Amino acid sequence: MRDPRGGWCKTWRLATLIALAGAVVPAAAAQESTRREIGPPPAIVTGRIVGPDKKALEQVDVVLGDSLDVTDRHGRFLFDPVAPGMHEVLVRKIGFAPVRFRLSVTAGDVWDGTITLLASAQSLPEVVVLDSTKSLRNFRPAWLTGFVDRRRIGLGNFYDRVDIEKANVNRVAYLLSRIPGIHAREMAGYDQITVARCQVGAPSKGVLWVDGIKMETTSTGRFAVLGEYQPEELWGVEIYRGRGSIPPQYDDPQACLVIVLWTNRR
Repeated sequence: MRDPRGGWCKTWRLATLIALAGAVVPAAAAQESTRREIGPPPAIVTGRIVGPDKKALEQVDVVLGDSLDVTDRHGRFLFDPVAPGMHEVLVRKIGFAPVRFRLSVTAGDVWDGTITLLASAQSLPEVVVLDSTKSLRNFRPAWLTGFVDRRRIGLGNFYDRVDIEKANVNRVAYLLSRIPGIHAREMAGYDQITVARCQVGAPSKGVLWVDGIKMETTSTGRFAVLGEYQPEELWGVEIYRGRGSIPPQYDDPQACLVIVLWTNRR
C-alpha cells in the first residue's frame, strides 16, 4: 500500500527485513556446521634428547608413527600437530642404543619429555610411557640386566614391554600360544598349556615364576595362578621349553616348561 505521504516506505521496509532474516539463517547454520567439522584440537609432542652425560644430542632421528624429525643443536624435536591417540615412537642415532616406546596423547595435550640415549655397548633399558601426563618414565628394574643377557643367549622366547603391547592379547597364556609348539586354552578357573614334544605330566612339570619367586608347579599343564596376571601389568616374559634351555636359577627337577613373569607390581 502506498504511503499517504507519498511513498512505499512501510512495504519496502517489511520486504527488506524478510530478506535479511532469510540470509541470516543460512549463515548461522553454516557457522554451526563449520564448528562441528573442526573437531577436537590436535596434540603437540616435543622434547629433548640427551646422552649419558645429560648433554644435548643433535642429529638424532625421532620417528613418531610415519613422521620423522631430527634434533637440533639443543637436542630438541617437535611434532605439531599430532592426532590424539596411541603412537609408536622410535629414537635412534648411530653409536647409541635405540629407544622404542608407545605414547598416548589426548586432544589439546602438549607432551614434553627428556629421553636419554645410552652408548650401544651398554645394556638397553626398557623405556615405556605409562600415560600422557607429559612426562617420560624410564623404568630400569634390577632384573632387567639378567633378562637382556638371557635374551641374547637365545635359549628361550622373550617378550619385552613393547612386544607385549604389540601382541595385543588379553591373557598371558595367549602370549605363549604365539610360540610355535605351544597351545594354550582358557578353561574354567585355569589355563591349560600344552607343549609339543614336551608332555607335561608325571614325571614332567610346568613351573611358573613371578618376580623371581616360584609361584606354581603343575604336572597336568593346568596353571591356576597364571590367569591372575594381566598382560598390561607385565614388563617382561620368558618362556623355556625342554631341560636344555632352562637357566640354572629357574631350573626345577623334571621341569619341562618354565614361565617367568616380571610385573610392575614391584
